[in-house]
Amino acid sequence: MDLKAEIRKRIIENERQELSGLKAMHKTHLKASDLDEDSSLSTEDFAQQDQSRESAIGMEIRINQAKTALDNFIQLDEGPKSKVEPGALVLTDSLNFYIGISASLFEFDGKSYIGLETAAPIYSEIKDAQVGDEVIFKGKKYKILEIL
Repeated sequence: MDLKAEIRKRIIENERQELSGLKAMHKTHLKASDLDEDSSLSTEDFAQQDQSRESAIGMEIRINQAKTALDNFIQLDEGPKSKVEPGALVLTDSLNFYIGISASLFEFDGKSYIGLETAAPIYSEIKDAQVGDEVIFKGKKYKILEIL
C-alpha cells in the first residue's frame, strides 16, 4: 500500500473510532435522561435529567457533523495532486497534512500527520502551494517537499 493510501486508511480508522466513542457517550446521556417516573424524584433529579437530555442533543449534533465530515472525506478524489487542494497528502519538512478533514495528529513511520479541513485558518495560507514552496503560519515555516 502506498503512503497516501495508508495515511488515508489510518485517518478513516481513527475517525470511525472517534465516531464510535461519540455514539457511546450519546447512549450514556440518553440513558441518564430517562428517569423512572414512578419513583420519588427531587428537583435535582429533574435538573440532572434536563442536563443529560441537552448533552444528548449536543452529542447527536456532533455525531451528525462527524458522519458528514467522514463521508465527504471518503468521497474525495484521492488521485495524485500537483498542488495543495482537497484530497492531497502534503509532505513538509516538519508536519504532514492530509487535506479534506479535521483529524487528530498521529505518527506513522516516525513522522507526524494530521487531517486538515479547508475551513482551517492554515489552509488559506497553504492552498494552491506547490512542491518547493515555503508557507509561514503563526511564525512556523513549512517547506513543501512532496504532494501526493
